[in-house]
Amino acid sequence: MLLPSVQKILLGFNPDRENFLPASKKINEVFGYISQENLYHLARYFSLSPAEAFSAVSFFDDIRIKPKPNLEVKVCMSTPCELNGAKQVLQEVENFLGTKADRNLNVKLEVKTTSCQGRCQRGPLLVVNGNIYEKVRPHMVDELLAGYFQK
Repeated sequence: MLLPSVQKILLGFNPDRENFLPASKKINEVFGYISQENLYHLARYFSLSPAEAFSAVSFFDDIRIKPKPNLEVKVCMSTPCELNGAKQVLQEVENFLGTKADRNLNVKLEVKTTSCQGRCQRGPLLVVNGNIYEKVRPHMVDELLAGYFQK
């Protein structure tokens, strides 16, 4: 059964393939992620296979395919950030949280590496629940992350 709000979102777009991404982003914005059920509705509406739809939405960092965790930590691993110590920052994040990046099995915690965030002069960049921390050094990580556990 198609939820009325998903149907309403889809009906706001012509079912042409060039509208797939804008419709996907809108569903992601409304629900916080694109569920498997909504992904099938998207695929059907835009005449795509489920695999094509999944491939398209999973390519974009700003479209989620699972619910957002309570704590989402991202470390930019672009070349400028990496040259300024992003690997060491990531290692400290993993040590503090006790989990490896990009292998998230915990639905409440997610550690991810990301591509360029457009702040190359201010790296390494750490993004925690949407809050951006610039010029992060490994010794700063524990204090930055501890603040998210003291609430």
